[in-house]
Amino acid sequence: MYGHGVKEAGRFVVVFALCSEAEECRFGVTVTRRVGTAVTRNRARRRVRELMRWSGAALSGGVDVVINVRRGCAEAPWKELEEDFRRCLGRAIARESRGAQR
Repeated sequence: MYGHGVKEAGRFVVVFALCSEAEECRFGVTVTRRVGTAVTRNRARRRVRELMRWSGAALSGGVDVVINVRRGCAEAPWKELEEDFRRCLGRAIARESRGAQR
């Protein structure tokens, strides 16, 4: 995933995308200890999962997505986090789908 896919970094998240043979989109979230305490990491993870749930209709099948959470995600205003997430996700998927067509 990390070596062959596309990376798009934002202020609160880093999105990795890779086209796959699967019929459905697969999604994962990683949160390191550098983000904060266990409570903070879990809150950040829940927020990103909720964003992904909202964006699920926009994702087509055959794309694997991994979101690496950065510091500040758990405390970020929802609107800023949502904009950052959607921008990074959209760019990563667009770049990966262009690369897969070649």
